[in-house]
Amino acid sequence: MKLQDFFALGDSGVITPDDAATLNRDLAGKSLSNIPSEHRQNVLDYLLKAMQFDSVDHDIQVKINALIAALQANAVDPQLHGVESDKN
Repeated sequence: MKLQDFFALGDSGVITPDDAATLNRDLAGKSLSNIPSEHRQNVLDYLLKAMQFDSVDHDIQVKINALIAALQANAVDPQLHGVESDKN
C-alpha cells in the first residue's frame, strides 16, 4: 500500500500487515511537504499506532520518528512549516 492508497481508505478501511509494512516503507521516504495538510493528522495517528504496536521495521524507525516529530510540530504550529492556519 502506498501513501495515496492510504488516503483513499477513509475511516472504514482495513490495512493488512503486508499493507502496513509497505506503507511504512513508503512513509519512511516522505517528508512533511510530501503529505497534504488535510491528511497529516491521519498519517500522524497511523504512525503513532504503528510505533505503539511495534509494527515498524527497526531499520526505518529513525526516519519514521523524524516524520512523526515533523507532523507533531506542524500540528502545534502550522505556520512554522509554511502552512496557513484556519484559526484567524
